[in-house]
Amino acid sequence: MAVAEQRNVKRKITAIMAADVAEYTRLISEDEEETLARLESYRTVFDDFVKRAGGRIFNTAGDGVMCEFPSAVEATRCAIDIQESLRTRNMAFPASRQMHFRIGISIGDVVERDGDLLGDGVNIAARLQSLAEPGSICVSRNVHEAVTNKISVPFRDLGSREVKNLPHPVHAFQIEMGSRDKPANASVAKPMSRSERAGMPVGAFVAGAAALAVGVAAGAFLMGRDRAAPPAAVPQLAQPVPPPAPVTPPPVELAKPAQQASVVVTENLTPAEAFDRLAKSGGIVRDPKTAPELYHNARSFEARGEAAAARRDYLAFAALGTDHLDPLLRLASLVRTQDGRAGAREVFAELSKGKGRAAALVHILQFEGVERQTRLGAFAEANPDYAPVHALIAQEFGEDRQNGQTIDDRRRELAATERFLLAEREGKLVPFFLDQSVLAQWIERAQKRESMLKAFFADGRDQPGLIFMRHNAGWIATITVPEAASRIEVKLGNATEFKPTGQLANIDPRTGKPMANPSFEMPPNQTATDIALRYLDSNGVTSPVSVKRFDPRESLIRGMRDILDRFSTSWLAFGTGHNQHLLYYTHLVSYRCAIRKVEIGYNGETPAQPIELPPCDEANPHSIPSGALPYLRIRPDIESATIRLTYVGGDVSEVKTFQRPKP
Repeated sequence: MAVAEQRNVKRKITAIMAADVAEYTRLISEDEEETLARLESYRTVFDDFVKRAGGRIFNTAGDGVMCEFPSAVEATRCAIDIQESLRTRNMAFPASRQMHFRIGISIGDVVERDGDLLGDGVNIAARLQSLAEPGSICVSRNVHEAVTNKISVPFRDLGSREVKNLPHPVHAFQIEMGSRDKPANASVAKPMSRSERAGMPVGAFVAGAAALAVGVAAGAFLMGRDRAAPPAAVPQLAQPVPPPAPVTPPPVELAKPAQQASVVVTENLTPAEAFDRLAKSGGIVRDPKTAPELYHNARSFEARGEAAAARRDYLAFAALGTDHLDPLLRLASLVRTQDGRAGAREVFAELSKGKGRAAALVHILQFEGVERQTRLGAFAEANPDYAPVHALIAQEFGEDRQNGQTIDDRRRELAATERFLLAEREGKLVPFFLDQSVLAQWIERAQKRESMLKAFFADGRDQPGLIFMRHNAGWIATITVPEAASRIEVKLGNATEFKPTGQLANIDPRTGKPMANPSFEMPPNQTATDIALRYLDSNGVTSPVSVKRFDPRESLIRGMRDILDRFSTSWLAFGTGHNQHLLYYTHLVSYRCAIRKVEIGYNGETPAQPIELPPCDEANPHSIPSGALPYLRIRPDIESATIRLTYVGGDVSEVKTFQRPKP
């Protein structure tokens, strides 16, 4: 292999999605023009979803598509959205004329060469696609393992399958597209009652509680909260249990000189600097009084497995009523581990009574759902200078939401993240954290999320799309929404009110509501106009209005140009049998409105001879006028033909060569 070629080759592991149209040959043979036009419309929808999911299409051939994604989760979510969207569109057609894609997804090692991908990952995806039923998705075992706890869809185990051209069987799973199962409830540990704890030796209780609490950082509590911390599942108590009475560790343990940080001097230091000095020195501070000393001792006891002593010093810290947030987040994690969420709510309800804003904010975090969101918003409004709350609000609308993140959630997350980072640039966050490493983690995560969210909105992935398809009876406008929608509304031109597109009879499993009709019709003589779109997302929030321009001539030319580009193998067709002396260009006549000039050559010649096409009839664009002959007569010695198109607008196609079949 030449050096120049080697530089264009790169090996990597990636997620591959393969798709093609089931029974495409039958569909095209029954009605070529309608099938090609609808495939164009469906492919535009397909391409749009792939782009929104951060993937790319690296190969197409007729009705087949190969795509690459950065993760199996994004590939699977994209495939589900595609199948749901196309299933909706198919409802407008009889069963025999519905167009269904089969999709296969795998993860594997591939070689990238000049943008194309080759290797096992590609081959397995193609074989999985062939195993999928029309309108369904088939995934490999490694994809199933990667997404099973992240995407709530039912899988059917197809077992190991022998497939063509692969030396080993492929273990396949099919996603059942008809419904979505709820994720199974995780097992939840029941917290010990106070009487049960009283019956245990103190050492056993302390060690057991500490085993659950050690290593739970304040940053993990914020960023994962109920999902990432504490390590044990968070139970819900039917009756709130008051926090246990503080257990004082044996005085002899605290009094050992080796454990005492008496040499540490923290005068004339900020609280954060004092805590950092204590953390580096280690040991236990005897008779702690300041916030850094109490927090240092609490964390030290926690690390040693003495949960009761840690809780005592955390509570003593909370009694100081400072605005430092990170110690109280660790306290909340410890209390939830010992007493459950209801117990933590009760403890922080007491602490928040005149004990500072940090305790009040952590008390809010012990609630759930809409109530927590509402309380956080009210806290932010009442305390505009308490900047850490914006990171917590961003988390409320973040990507880890149980029911999925809507685009409105993304907007809210971005707005809160930007406010948090603005406070960081203005130096307003430092006073709220004793452990500055925790603040650094928050800032790093916020910066990453801001970058990702800004890229999402910059790419226009939040915008609905509008695709126009012309037929002789008029226009069909198909709306592509960037997320699940329970209602779609449109407004044409100078109309004063939005009108809903209506709903279909079936239920959208993503929203649990009737599917919004994604299409509406316009008359064949519709003039150029603006079309305003909006929709209701899965939470019932109305999207911002998006305005799209409809130009009938431009839309007609664009649609025909796309079909000509994608199906260039249909530009010419040599006749056979008693028509072997004819060379057909019917495809070019049908889509002539996008063509300015056609040139043809024979037996390897550069195309130079013009082919005259009938003029474009915008009122009846696909018809072949009476008297027009969509073929040329050719001599017996013609073995091949070359052709080149000049499109409306001036673009020139590549030269295409067509070989004459041997008699």
